[in-house]
Amino acid sequence: MTQPANNNPVMLGAVFVLVVAFVLGIGQLSRPRLVPGHALAGSRPATSPSTEPSTPVRPRAVYRLADHPFLVTAASMPPVTCQLPPFGTSDKQLAGYYAAGVECLDAAWAPLLTAANMPFEKPSLDASPTLKDGPCGAAPESDHAVAYYCGRNRTIYMPTSRLRDNGGGDAPATHLATLSHEYGHHVQALTGLLRAADLKITDAGEKTPAGLEMSRRIELQANCFAGMFLTSASGKGSVTLNLARQAEEDFQYAVEEKPENNAHGSASNQANWATTGFKSNSTAACNTFAAPAPAVA
Repeated sequence: MTQPANNNPVMLGAVFVLVVAFVLGIGQLSRPRLVPGHALAGSRPATSPSTEPSTPVRPRAVYRLADHPFLVTAASMPPVTCQLPPFGTSDKQLAGYYAAGVECLDAAWAPLLTAANMPFEKPSLDASPTLKDGPCGAAPESDHAVAYYCGRNRTIYMPTSRLRDNGGGDAPATHLATLSHEYGHHVQALTGLLRAADLKITDAGEKTPAGLEMSRRIELQANCFAGMFLTSASGKGSVTLNLARQAEEDFQYAVEEKPENNAHGSASNQANWATTGFKSNSTAACNTFAAPAPAVA
């Protein structure tokens, strides 16, 4: 969170980053290919801990990257059981599927963030048929994004018509992969990772080599976080072993971006980071900010 096409996994998943002044966001994944889009993410200021020694430190975002405590101290997601409605491709059916998916993602990530003394709040979901303008700016064109996350209002945008026609089509795994990726950006916003990375991009310049590399580190980490969720939900409730595996494999269909616009990474790296999260189920393994440059190229 590039290329046009129908049913492209990382197309949905990959959504090129649009840094607008103070924020950064993402949208990504679709089955046969990947479509980038722009989104904005803004983090809220961290609260100052009380000076009273007896007062517990309140959960707060930490604006660091490679040495972020959420990444330095490995944490694994406990098993989670998702209850998703039968999959269908009408606007109403897709919106219901996404809403149930967000509820399960909430249940999966909340205890992990709470245990790490990170703040948690549920994201909003906009599953309207069409994508509307919002606090992160004008809605991206359909050939640029099929889904994205906006940190300014902590909202995941999953426009049903785009996801059906230019994204996952009738493949539930692709829709689940896209939603899991976008939620990964929400986790980044809550922890402070997204804000810290956005400041680096703003300083370097969005289209500079350094700015693009930082964008890739953000996007690839969202893939890794998606993999963590998919493995924790695998084989339980509505997420069968086969569905989870197909969703994890969706990331391999990313379409290569031109070097001057490469904000998501190569197809192989897109897939590698999703697989890393899926196999390790560890926040430490998802530390893209400490990874060597070739791993995020």
